[in-house]
Amino acid sequence: MRSQTLKQSVKQSILHGVEFAGFNRLARYYTRRRLLGLCYHGVLSAECPSNDARLLLAVTASQFDQHMQELRRNWNPVSVEQVRQSIEEGIPLPDKAVLVTFDDGFRNNLTVAQPILEKYQIPAIVFITTDMIGTGKLIWTVELIERLVSWEKTRFTLGETEHILPPPDTPERTRTVSSIMGALRSASPQESQAFVEQVRSQTTLDFSPDWKKELYEFMNWEEVRQIQQKGFAIGAHTVSHPILSKLEPEQLERELKRSKEQIEQEAGTNIDTIAYPFGSQYDYSDEVVNKARDLGFRLGFTLTERRNSEMLDPMRIHRICVGNDLTLSSFRALISGIRGN
Repeated sequence: MRSQTLKQSVKQSILHGVEFAGFNRLARYYTRRRLLGLCYHGVLSAECPSNDARLLLAVTASQFDQHMQELRRNWNPVSVEQVRQSIEEGIPLPDKAVLVTFDDGFRNNLTVAQPILEKYQIPAIVFITTDMIGTGKLIWTVELIERLVSWEKTRFTLGETEHILPPPDTPERTRTVSSIMGALRSASPQESQAFVEQVRSQTTLDFSPDWKKELYEFMNWEEVRQIQQKGFAIGAHTVSHPILSKLEPEQLERELKRSKEQIEQEAGTNIDTIAYPFGSQYDYSDEVVNKARDLGFRLGFTLTERRNSEMLDPMRIHRICVGNDLTLSSFRALISGIRGN
């Protein structure tokens, strides 16, 4: 623990030095014509434990406010419509263009993130996982993390691999759970589903303390309409958040088509933008992209943790995921193109 703290301290000192020397500004200049896509998930109103696997994809309101202040000061926030116009009509984006996006459709996007975005006049788009909206369900990976962190078992089998779990509700358990989730994403859909059912049958969900409720609750359809009225664009994020590259053709079409149709019906607007769940190069494929295009999607967003080239591919617009493990110096370095956690 001590060596880890020392390592982080050294890292932050280096990043402060890099920033002071002007390298962030220089990096922004060299990448000024390449769209920066940022992906957020949840924004929480209260401070939460920072070493918990359940919170890695959430930021606090204070962190998000700092991020948006940085974007407004040193970048040019753009809307998804401006991105579409740049691709389809050749209308150039401003230098240092940045697009803010949210995946899944959590209620805190409306209650916590939206007022901060309004404060800094920054547009955003939220990609909706339709099966979660107003149903009280959790995305399967989120549910598993929550259940596994507190599971009393210390040994189980996934596929042909046996896993040993540290004691429940410890930092060691949360780190192990993160690695298990990585292994689960490489399993077959049948293996994943069987494991989900196994864990469900032997665990219960506990939504205390209060930050868990704010972390996990999704919007209902009325709230989706509210966030749209407050200026958010709306996109699709499938029905159930599967790994699209692993689906059979008919399952793939169902996930894409049903999510598009349901959002259009509920939000009263044409939906032609999609974010591929999980979004790495292994989570979607040419077949996924082609099917999405055939069904009427014109823009597709990945989560490949890389910057876009100057010539955007409309169905493979890259984004970088922002989580709570970034200090402000790390965030500035990351978005400037200088990596640092």
